[in-house]
Amino acid sequence: MAAETELAAPAAAGELPRRPWSTLLRLYPFEAITFGSVVVVVVFLRAWGLRMDWQTVRYIVVPAIEMLPQALLAGIALQLLYRLLTRRPLAIYMREVARPGWWLLWPRLWLAVVLMTYGYFWLKVAVPLVNPRLWDGTLWRFDAWLHFGISPSVFVPNLFAGTPLVPLLDHWYAIWVATVFYTFCFWSATLDPQLRRRFVRSCVLLWTLGSWLYLALPAMGPVYVQPQAFDAVRDEMPRVHAGQVVLGENYQRILAGRRSGVLRSFNPTRGIAAMPSLHVGAHFLFFLWARRRARPLVLPFALATVFTFAGALLSGWHYAIDGYVGMLLAWLCFRAATWREGEEPVGDPAFPRQ
Repeated sequence: MAAETELAAPAAAGELPRRPWSTLLRLYPFEAITFGSVVVVVVFLRAWGLRMDWQTVRYIVVPAIEMLPQALLAGIALQLLYRLLTRRPLAIYMREVARPGWWLLWPRLWLAVVLMTYGYFWLKVAVPLVNPRLWDGTLWRFDAWLHFGISPSVFVPNLFAGTPLVPLLDHWYAIWVATVFYTFCFWSATLDPQLRRRFVRSCVLLWTLGSWLYLALPAMGPVYVQPQAFDAVRDEMPRVHAGQVVLGENYQRILAGRRSGVLRSFNPTRGIAAMPSLHVGAHFLFFLWARRRARPLVLPFALATVFTFAGALLSGWHYAIDGYVGMLLAWLCFRAATWREGEEPVGDPAFPRQ
């Protein structure tokens, strides 16, 4: 992966380095990865008989674009709150945000996020059409072997059934999408252009590689193959259970389409895939970025990772090995995004490199 370089003239005290306008014309690694992966997904799915036309774009991309004003306002608001809580001057941020360079990079970052989401959803929902084999039995046995003969999918629900942790994690899992969205908003609104690009690069890598792993090792998750293991907590997790029912019904429509050759009334945002857990991987990736560039956020994202991992096991969405692989994948994507970072300057005093 090519390293990024920054051409900046010395800045006056209290100001950030300036970038030549010519750097805005280059194709950055996060864009090349995103555009390339989307093309591969579309060509691949069309080769398998899916009609990847404008309707597929309209269903995913248009609603995502409609959320961009919210993402912009939320990102700036969260940055101001962070700087206020960490006692950083707000005037520098507001002055730099008003510059054209910041505004020209922001939509490029979010275009990559939108396209990443498009490719991710369509590849994930198409997994049972492309690779019908399921690895749940192998993952269940490997999970038990890895934990000295005890299956976490049996142990964890029975251990915590009836405790306040169960409804807490039911609420937590229900807001997972929101936590990811607002974290994207926050990091995309920093002042350091390298940090913004590299954060998005790591996210594109995580969701792109994760979706291809779904295809390589299809698995529905323990709650779908051994539902009785979660009887003890099912009534205490109504939000999670309702989501599992909805996704299960959508999965059955996909299977019916595989048999008949015609897909009807399915939702591409409701695919089922367990290996790896990108729920856990995403929060672990955010933890790694906080440890590198925003130490005050280390504890919140560490707790988010622990809660998400616990919720994944308690609800039956994932095997424990899914979480381990998700975190390993997140670490690899983080390392790929920060490769040779030490050779480049820091561009936002509120986010010093640790």
